[in-house]
Amino acid sequence: MNELRSRAMELAPMLKAIKDDLHRHPELSFQERRTTELIRRRLEALSISILDLGMETGVVGYLQGGRPGPTVALRADMDAIAQQEPADNGVVSETPGVMHACGHDFHTTCLLGAARLLSERREELAGNVVFLFQPAEEVTKGAKAMIEHGLWEKLPETPRFLFGLHTRPEIACGDVAIVPGGIMAGKTHFFIDLTGVTGHCGSPHKCVDVITCGAAIVNAIQTVVSRNTDPLEPLVCAVFSIHAGTPENFVPETLSMSGDIRAHSDAVMEATEKRLQQVVQGIAETYGCQWELRFAPQVPVTYNDPEMTALARTAAEAVAGPEHIVSPRGDMGSEDFAVLGQTVPAFFYWIGTGYPNQTNAAWHNARFRTDDDALPLGAALLASSVLTAMEQTPSL
Repeated sequence: MNELRSRAMELAPMLKAIKDDLHRHPELSFQERRTTELIRRRLEALSISILDLGMETGVVGYLQGGRPGPTVALRADMDAIAQQEPADNGVVSETPGVMHACGHDFHTTCLLGAARLLSERREELAGNVVFLFQPAEEVTKGAKAMIEHGLWEKLPETPRFLFGLHTRPEIACGDVAIVPGGIMAGKTHFFIDLTGVTGHCGSPHKCVDVITCGAAIVNAIQTVVSRNTDPLEPLVCAVFSIHAGTPENFVPETLSMSGDIRAHSDAVMEATEKRLQQVVQGIAETYGCQWELRFAPQVPVTYNDPEMTALARTAAEAVAGPEHIVSPRGDMGSEDFAVLGQTVPAFFYWIGTGYPNQTNAAWHNARFRTDDDALPLGAALLASSVLTAMEQTPSL
């Protein structure tokens, strides 16, 4: 077994205890105060410097290596979601209505483990390491907040490499996914407001009904994916919220709806926005409604470029073994790790956390769990990524 993996296995009881503690005390986005304090204490115990961004939550640690070389950044997210965890789900949240249903407690633990592994090799490191514990990923605002608070400017130098990981319950514990190109989708919210003419439901001919118009728009939006986009291009474009009407059954005057566009390509995203506007405008005018369409971009595509993919494969094979490297398709979920990757070459792993021989609940399901036997591998994987990037820097 790889030396780094062996040392991580020795840390398994400590990693499990940290993860269980984080899982019992989940905190929502930008409220991760207890988590922040726990991370700070553990990094300070390792003599890792803390960079002050002036934020209430989130931590940036900086480890200076014993030899000159590049700076490599590692990132984990910290926040939980508003979800009630069942009482029989193993180690259970003690905060009503809040739980780690996406594995951010797992990610944080892996990064703390990597900090331990790398601090033990401090004098051998040919470069420096930045440990990014990011708040508010679930609302895709935390990465932007850290950048706006001077993340890159306040560091001694901008990292040349960035690595992160995410649990994947569909992948078996012990496996690591290397996905070249788009691994997580870019995301844009859209908002549609329709205005018609209200009136008595018994006189529909005297009204302009936004309900009928809205229904036609919802149906037509389905054709943006099925008829206006290459079937080989990943795309989601759908309405997920509609608000209209009153209890009195009047024909309502206004209707509002909102939805998402998710794609692995900027070109597909732009074409979809253009087509959506054509659909909304055409149908609204046909039904006699006034209309407004607004777009709110959230995060770009999480993209693994070829050079970073080659580094990541080398790092993963070193600690997991070539036989445990898998290459599934990308996912249409989104990640604000992508925001950090806009300015620093980045790679995003999926690490298998699925229990064998059973159905594993997906992200954001109330029965989501992680097989914590994967914790040492996650810690070793992040540490291996740093060492691999430092060792191979001259050849890049």
